[in-house]
Amino acid sequence: MKLLLLLAGLLTLMTGLTHANDLSEWKPLLSVTELHELLEDDPFAATVVDIRALDSKDPEASYNAGHIPGAVSSPYATWRGQPDNPGKFVTQDKLTWLVQAIGADIDTPVVVVHRGDSYSDFGAAARVYWSLKTAGLTQLAILNGGFQAWKQAGLPISTELETPLPSDFPATIQLNWLAQATEVEAQLNKPEVQLLDARPDDFFEGFSWHPAASKPGTIAGAVAFDNERWFRSGGPLLESPERLQSLVQENKLGQAEITVSFCNTGHWAATNWFVLSEIAGKPNVKLYPESLVEWSTANLPMDNVPNRLQWAWISTKQWLVSKFN
Repeated sequence: MKLLLLLAGLLTLMTGLTHANDLSEWKPLLSVTELHELLEDDPFAATVVDIRALDSKDPEASYNAGHIPGAVSSPYATWRGQPDNPGKFVTQDKLTWLVQAIGADIDTPVVVVHRGDSYSDFGAAARVYWSLKTAGLTQLAILNGGFQAWKQAGLPISTELETPLPSDFPATIQLNWLAQATEVEAQLNKPEVQLLDARPDDFFEGFSWHPAASKPGTIAGAVAFDNERWFRSGGPLLESPERLQSLVQENKLGQAEITVSFCNTGHWAATNWFVLSEIAGKPNVKLYPESLVEWSTANLPMDNVPNRLQWAWISTKQWLVSKFN
């Protein structure tokens, strides 16, 4: 009997060591093959979080229409703010509730799964990943290509609604990766700070703007790097880590002491943050979640703001496009 107990204890120890070794090699970006192999070896090796809507007219966008077996639902909209400030970061209490509701804890890795239909959709996964890391979780990953890549690979799909056991993880907002408006304003014109605009050029140059923003333009002193450039042929798959590192070096990104990534609502900017911080390993890269919607509404310093004549022309042009398209 003692021998059996001893063998059982050794087996448990070996399993724990194997699991620990797996976690020591954990990567922030997983392929569908890597995630499938991980779950095939142990269905409970990771908490898989599907951030698509529970129900949608488009089945590709619906958790209930089919998801990775064992994946729990946590729609992206629940991690976001209201329409007048969509990028507003959730409160401490809301963050704690979101993290505990998916059953996340410090010992089990979390893999975020998005729809995977475009480069822009990756921003949703990156924003949730950033929120989880800001809550204090450390073993995190995004599924490269999202649910569509999983489905296209012919891997198993379930329609069973998963109800996770809530955790008691004490989520606490970490300021390491969070930039707030007052902090950004204080860092304007400082050579050691790089303000990185993740939006397409027409937004950066002031020809387009988010409906909730008070005016077009960009934060004063910012430089542009369109987040689409990280993706293979425009998405939805990120380039290889080697290619991403090359892009970082070629464009002199992340070389400042502090880099602040922003966009309209902290969505595209989350992708720039993810690549620089998690893939390239650059220190002191922060996300300004509320971004230009909050910044422009607060009437803080901006560049590339059109004058009255330009504003009248751009507004009329955008109205005509929306009216007849």
